[in-house]
Order: sequence, then structure tokens, then C-alpha cells
Amino acid sequence: MIPESMMRLAEEGDAEAQYKVGIAYCLGHDGVAVDYGEAAAWFRKAVDLGFLPAKRELGIMHLTGDGVEVDAAKAYAYLSEAAKAMDPNAMYHLALMYEQGVGVEADLYEAVKLLAYAAGVGYPGAEEEAERVNDIITMERVKALKSRPLLNLEVSEVDVMAACCQPMFDDMVNETVVVMDTFAGPQLIGEDEDGNDLTLTECPHCGKPVRWVPRDKRY
Repeated sequence: MIPESMMRLAEEGDAEAQYKVGIAYCLGHDGVAVDYGEAAAWFRKAVDLGFLPAKRELGIMHLTGDGVEVDAAKAYAYLSEAAKAMDPNAMYHLALMYEQGVGVEADLYEAVKLLAYAAGVGYPGAEEEAERVNDIITMERVKALKSRPLLNLEVSEVDVMAACCQPMFDDMVNETVVVMDTFAGPQLIGEDEDGNDLTLTECPHCGKPVRWVPRDKRY
């Protein structure tokens, strides 16, 4: 049975106790049978009091449909709020929503960023998922670069977009030149002779200046 003291706190409006009761019903802890509907009811009580872990759990339930209706919009709202508070479980599930375009416009770059954060704090499976999504981004980048003329050095806030010459194309494909988030915002980063990061404002091969373009530019 759920400890009487915990149940009393939950019934008196203690958000953390309500969350713990929800977990007990969700996982079948403390001698109670699994009951997703009851779990969701307790999570909602904690959510109404602003308890972030309960928002994460209710968000996941709205993704799976366990105990509640499937509702991608609610799932996104709950999970994004918990993810902003750096909850790794929420970041992991939100990343998969961004990858698949569930409840939000698909965005592989946002997905891999969230997975990287989750992996950084050791969330199980996040590192492998981040590598998988990054591989997809890499394949799409190479395909896009090959389809565009060698004319201008163009980059967006998330990735390289077009090369100005063959050596720069090779650097982009080999990922020795990449777009990175820095304290100064997105920058095109290459390497100096010693292999250290170097911010590029022009092509080191042909001298073409870096042109910043929208990530959805059509070629």
C-alpha cells in the first residue's frame, strides 16, 4: 500500500507527494496495481500546483496515450516547459518529437541539440540517439551541398549551406568547417595550422566572404 503519510500529504495538496502517488500508480510501486488513469489524475493535481516533474510525466502520457487521450499539443506544452528547466527525460522525449514532427514542426537540429544536452547528464540512450540523428543531418548536408553550385560561401544559423570552391566543399563534407553556437552567436568555425578552432569570415582558400542566409533558402 502507498504509505499513509504520503497519501495524507497528497490529499492535503502537497505537489511532491501527489507526484509520488502518481508514480506509484504508473509503475505499480508500494503494492498498488498499475493504473494509468489514476496516475494521470494525481499528476494533474501536481501539475496544477506547477510541479515540473509531473508536467514531464503527463506530457509523456499524452504522447503514449496511457491513461489519457493522445494529444501531441499538450505533450509538447508540458515537455517543453520541463525541458526548459533542464529535465533530461523531458529533453529526450521532446527531441524525438522534433525529429518526427509530432506536435511541432520537424527540426533535426533542435532534436540533436536536446539529445546532446540529455546525453551530457547521462540520460540512458540519449548519446546513441544523438549520434543517430546527427548521422541523418550529415547525410542530408552532403546531399544538399552536392546539389548546389560552387559559387558563394553561404551558411545559416544552424549549418553550412553552399560552398564557394572545391577545397571549401571538401572541408564542409569532411566537417573540418562547421557552424557552431558560440557566446557571440552562430559562427563558421574552421581550424588554424595547429588544429585550433578559428572563426571564419571568409574562405581561407579562395577569399570569398561568408554570407549568412536563412536556413530555408531555396537553391
